[in-house]
Amino acid sequence: MELHEGPLSQRQRAQLDEWRQRSAEHERAWQKATALMGKFDALSPSGAAALRTVSMRERRGAVKLVALLLVAGPAGWLACRNAPWPDAGRLRTATGERRDIVLDDGTQLTLNTDTHVDMSFDHARRMLHLRRGEILVTTARDSANVPRPFLVGVGEGAIRALGTRFAVRQLDGRSQVAVFEGAVELRPRDAPSIATVIPAGRQSAFSRARVEPSSEADETAIAWQHGMLIADRMPMAQFVAELNRYRRGTLRCDPAVAGLTVSGAFPLVDISLTLSLLEQTRPVKLRYVSRFWATVGPA
Repeated sequence: MELHEGPLSQRQRAQLDEWRQRSAEHERAWQKATALMGKFDALSPSGAAALRTVSMRERRGAVKLVALLLVAGPAGWLACRNAPWPDAGRLRTATGERRDIVLDDGTQLTLNTDTHVDMSFDHARRMLHLRRGEILVTTARDSANVPRPFLVGVGEGAIRALGTRFAVRQLDGRSQVAVFEGAVELRPRDAPSIATVIPAGRQSAFSRARVEPSSEADETAIAWQHGMLIADRMPMAQFVAELNRYRRGTLRCDPAVAGLTVSGAFPLVDISLTLSLLEQTRPVKLRYVSRFWATVGPA
C-alpha cells in the first residue's frame, strides 16, 4: 500500500498489519485515518502545489505519520505505562504529553495533554477524580468478590460506568462525556435526582445543575490517543484552540481568520509541522511575538 511519497518498507507493512489485526478498535482507527488521508488526493491543483512546498523532511514525516504513529506510538507509550509513578494515586501529564496506563483492576486509562487525575480504589468503589484535562477509559470487570462500581468524579458531579469505553473532557464549568461502548450514568452534583444514562454512540455534557441533550458521539474526537487531530470543516478558531492545548505558551487566532475552515488529519506530536502545513494550505500566516507567543492571522 503506497502512502503518497512511497510504500512502507516490508517490515513496516508487517508491523502495520499486525497492529490492525490486534483489535477492532485499531482497525477502525486505521480506516478513519486512511479515509482522511484520501482527502489530500482531492485537493485542488493549487492546494496540492502548496503541500509540495513543504520541506522533504516534513513531507516524509507527514506521509508515513498515520501508519508509523499508530504502530510505533503504543509501543512507545508501553514504557510509560509500565513505569512506576512517583505517587500511584496521582496521575499527571504535561502539556503535549499523553500516557497510556493499565490500572490495578485491568482498566485501561489514557490521559491526554495537561491532565490531572487522582485515583482512589477501596473495598467499596473504584474512583477516578478528573481535576483537569481529558481521559479515555475502557473499564475492566471487577475481580472483587462484591463488584465495585467504577466512577469518575468531576467538578460538576459524577459519571458511573456501566461496562463501557468512554471519554471525559473538562470544559469551562461543564464536563463532556462521549460513550463508545456500553453506557454511562451522569449525575449532576446539585441535582442528583436527574441522573441520566447515555448509551453507546451518544455524547452529552453536564453542569452542576443539568444534563444537556445528547448528540451523536464522534469517535474521531479521540484520535488524540494516536497522536492525531482530525478536523472536518473545523472553524479555524476552534482548530487553533485545540492545537494550543498541546503546545507550551500561547497560540492565538486572529478574529479575521476565525471563520475559515480546516479539514484533514494533523500530527499532535509535531505542532510545528502542523502549523507549517496550515500556512501552506490555508490563507494564513503565523506571526511570533516571542518563541512561546504566536498568532495565526491573515496571510
